[in-house]
Amino acid sequence: MYEETPSDSTNPPAPTRAETLKTWVREGHVPAWLALALVALLILAFAWKQFAVGAAQRALDSERMTMTQQLADEKTHVRAAAGEFLARNSDAAHVLMGTTLAWAVRGELIRDNLDQIDQFFGELIRNDRVRVVLLAGADGVVRLATDRKLQGGAFSAHFPEALLAEPAVVIRPGADGEKWLVLPIQGLNSRLGTVLVAYRPEPSMPE
Repeated sequence: MYEETPSDSTNPPAPTRAETLKTWVREGHVPAWLALALVALLILAFAWKQFAVGAAQRALDSERMTMTQQLADEKTHVRAAAGEFLARNSDAAHVLMGTTLAWAVRGELIRDNLDQIDQFFGELIRNDRVRVVLLAGADGVVRLATDRKLQGGAFSAHFPEALLAEPAVVIRPGADGEKWLVLPIQGLNSRLGTVLVAYRPEPSMPE
């Protein structure tokens, strides 16, 4: 009789590195170099997160300051144009100032910033010769007007509907001796709306 030698298949498999690491952690035998590496990784991750958050905040602040400055510059420009709008009794000068206003309104309308457009209109209505300033949408509904009673109503109820189809800044004769400055507001692919300024021309000086 002889004793049967156990085969190698009965020997337990060698532990993997992951299992060895788990055993070290469980028994509190984590090597010093591994502990330092983990601490270093945590510090780097925290530092990177703080850097990323700080960079994003700085970019946001910079963008906000740029937009604020652009709006301030635009508002100053439109105020200057509004002040000069009726300073001269010249249709050519009025069309030029109207073109400036149209571009300013276009920028705010794209951003759906009606409050800023309302401020532009407020600068114009301060002149005694201006009766009303309004913005009609592409659907012909008055979206904004210095005469609040007109807001929400149909443009065609007070002015000729054909004005909403004018392709360029133009001055048309209005009712009771008024003039109507018509400003088409064009988007990239379609018309966004129409601004109308109804004003009384300066009386002609006697020769």
